Amino acid sequence: MDRDVVNGLHFLYQKGETELTKLLEKLWCGPDSEPDLLAMVRFRNGKVRLSKQLIRFIKAVEVQMANLPKPDFVFGFPLSQAPRREGEPRPAFVAMPYGPHWFKPVSEVIVKSASSANFQAEISKDLSTPGAITDQIWQGIRRAEVIVADISGHNPNVLYELGMAHALGKEVVLIEQGAEQTPFDIYTSRRILYDLSDLPALESSLMAAFQAVSARYLFEGSQPYF
Repeated sequence: MDRDVVNGLHFLYQKGETELTKLLEKLWCGPDSEPDLLAMVRFRNGKVRLSKQLIRFIKAVEVQMANLPKPDFVFGFPLSQAPRREGEPRPAFVAMPYGPHWFKPVSEVIVKSASSANFQAEISKDLSTPGAITDQIWQGIRRAEVIVADISGHNPNVLYELGMAHALGKEVVLIEQGAEQTPFDIYTSRRILYDLSDLPALESSLMAAFQAVSARYLFEGSQPYF
């Protein structure tokens, strides 16, 4: 959606209605501005206004966006993606630093525990599709029903991806070796503290965390309350 159309929707939401010519005067009008706007507005007494249904939708989104979104955020998942069928693994996304010597054993534990709970964990390091890395990560997080973020060492990339997850209202499982002071913004979040010398304990904790992820569809359990 072009910025001028976004501005047009914003104006009509705030002002109620106006003449189309006056509205177009306020926008960066390209050849597609008027037809794009006309597809979303209603005419009444020679003026344009938003439909009641669109106003209700915008209000609902505004309520969800008043604070950090919750897992019921309307745009948390790609609406263009087909609903997952019963029995298919639930998508999960893993954000963790790749450089440390413990990357391989810890990532293997995450993938194994996810699989035991019928989740398929995608690690951003394994993305191989050509294109912008941040776009691929964004799409991976959007598709995921839970994010596992290893914040050990407070890696900037991991914290960036964690911010993306929070912006989409994703359920997040934080794990950490606990050697450093946790950043203030996530200090109050529940974390799984683990020791590299006891990875079976981490696996057990992660399995419980995966099993506690709220159901997305009826066939996965009771209705979630956020």
